[in-house]
Amino acid sequence: MVKDSYLMVDAFAQRDNVFTRMDARIKVSLSVLALTAVIALPGFILPLIIFALTSSLMLAVRTPLKIVLGRMLPPVILGFVVFLLMTFFHQGSQVLSLKVLGLELEIYREGLVLGTTVLLRIISSVSILLCLSLTTPVHELGYALLWFRIPRVIVEILLLTYRYLFVLWDEGMRIRQAQAMRLGYPDWRNPAGWKKAVNSTSTLMAMVFIRAYDRAENTFAAMQTRGYNGEVTGQRFKKTA
Repeated sequence: MVKDSYLMVDAFAQRDNVFTRMDARIKVSLSVLALTAVIALPGFILPLIIFALTSSLMLAVRTPLKIVLGRMLPPVILGFVVFLLMTFFHQGSQVLSLKVLGLELEIYREGLVLGTTVLLRIISSVSILLCLSLTTPVHELGYALLWFRIPRVIVEILLLTYRYLFVLWDEGMRIRQAQAMRLGYPDWRNPAGWKKAVNSTSTLMAMVFIRAYDRAENTFAAMQTRGYNGEVTGQRFKKTA
């Protein structure tokens, strides 16, 4: 599911439309400006406006709803948790009092406003980054970052991380399927099943870490064989030369 979501987003970035043809440097600049405005400026009107604009852009490129929800749901859940904490624990003018499981919870107006602002900022920021990923291939993003004088080592790590994200995902899924065939994930309804599942998950994480290290060594050796000298060799914009 996660891998399919990333692959579909990358496929959308490769489509030919007015947004993908736009210069990557312009899209990165607009995204940074929008993020800065959302985070720095007070109030929640601007985040709502930017979220409406980014939603319209995603509709314009015909992004499936499951991709939008799949990419935005995890940070939105964290933002909702922050919203609840601020609503109930930020002191101020009391608006409402609730009793939940014998506990009396008080809702404060200042906390409600602050929590709503933070939640909308998170939603708006994630939508900006999602739009950027939907309209900009990773290699174009790398060239734009080089043009902005981002250190080459950071750009290189970004590109390699994106490339081998799928490789490690495939490796982890193969290990998990092998564990499942050997009953590594039994019934979750009893303590013994939970213990065995936790042990299998720990083994899976350790194996993926070891495979990642081996893959990194092999990749570095292959890059050196092909003349890698510690710099990104591709040039897209003349100013990077």
